[in-house]
Amino acid sequence: MSFKSLLASLLLVSAACAQLSGRVGPTTSLSSKQSTICNVLDYGGSIGSADIGPAIASAFTNCVLKHSGSTLYVPAGNYNMQTWVTLNGGSKWAFRLDGLITRASTAGGNMIAVENANDFEFYSANSAGGIQGLGYQCRNAGPRLIRIVTSNNWSIHDLILVDSPEFHLVIQQGSNGEVYNMAIRGANLGGSDGVDVWGSNYWIHDVEVTNRDECVTVKSPANNILVERIWCNQSGGSAIGSLSDGTAIQDVVYQNVYTNGGNQAFMIKSNLGSGYVRNVLFQNFISRGTAYGLDINQYWSSQTPGSGAGVQLSNITFKNWDGNVVDGVARPPIQLICADGAPCYDITLSNVNMWSQTNKAVVKCESAYGTGLSCLKSGSSHTSYAIVTQSATQPAGYTTPTTMSGDLASGFATNAAIPTPTIPTSFFPGLPQISPLAKNL
Repeated sequence: MSFKSLLASLLLVSAACAQLSGRVGPTTSLSSKQSTICNVLDYGGSIGSADIGPAIASAFTNCVLKHSGSTLYVPAGNYNMQTWVTLNGGSKWAFRLDGLITRASTAGGNMIAVENANDFEFYSANSAGGIQGLGYQCRNAGPRLIRIVTSNNWSIHDLILVDSPEFHLVIQQGSNGEVYNMAIRGANLGGSDGVDVWGSNYWIHDVEVTNRDECVTVKSPANNILVERIWCNQSGGSAIGSLSDGTAIQDVVYQNVYTNGGNQAFMIKSNLGSGYVRNVLFQNFISRGTAYGLDINQYWSSQTPGSGAGVQLSNITFKNWDGNVVDGVARPPIQLICADGAPCYDITLSNVNMWSQTNKAVVKCESAYGTGLSCLKSGSSHTSYAIVTQSATQPAGYTTPTTMSGDLASGFATNAAIPTPTIPTSFFPGLPQISPLAKNL
């Protein structure tokens, strides 16, 4: 990603809210990582292989680690994989995956894990490479597809991840990473997370996710995270959480997020616990036909309660939202249910226009202080109060949410193969992708 493109994106974010703390992505160009090409076909692999894993591991150990400025290359074609790989270390290298790898083992773990990398790029030059997990064959009992662990100054882009038995992409700690131009297709059930991220200084943009769990979700600990131009297309929806004891999240921006169907437009979820979430901006959200809309729930029943009195939420701003839920009485378009032991404060709603497809709705608040919603309380005492449920009327600024041409009418079945999609070129209505697809460069 060029510095010019990055700067243009950052200027879109409110100056009053922190975002990225510095540059993201590899520190050297992709061309500088092509002095040695470590082709898996030269290390025991073959197109149509029953197990490409050993060849990937060999190319990494015997070529990438011995040659700085190298690229591990999986050419276009179809490959099965039975042996998972952990690629540990390496600096100034790339992983070019132009082929499609299909899971052929039910072992747990991660099909491809990259650990402790620096100045690293994982991509598909033809924007068609990726992994087919065939999760319907071992649902919630097999591997995750890709995990990036404690790596710095890296990017992953132009990859397609399909039907993981577990999560699709996990970013565990590390810093200065960029995720973009990706299509993720999971099944219509929980445990199918799209992108889970925690760490420092990450930019995630231009990603489409279909599943029935996390779309793009920030977990703890995390700081300086910018998430934008996200298409949750029949997905569980994006979130912060689940949060429990020792939560530490701050300086996060989500903007230009489009959600078609699914569980929620956005959710902050916890059940008691301790720590904080602060300095967060959610702006320019569009959602259609979700179960919940704008949802803070600090008594989320799907989570085991933490030992603390509650995670402290403060300085949380929601700005420029337009969307509807399926039934606004059964599940409110806006609910702010904060922990009685740690009331949330400085919650601001500005131009938030959430409504119901039934034309009837309520809003709910509990132990929540701020402005922009009738059930929010004001003042500086921030004492707890019982849940308040109020009837709502259609906001004056509400308009029927726009659509995108690739909107799915429903999620994918849990007991059949999910087709491999192509990566779109727009992820939010009216906005192009920030970086062109690699195949168009």
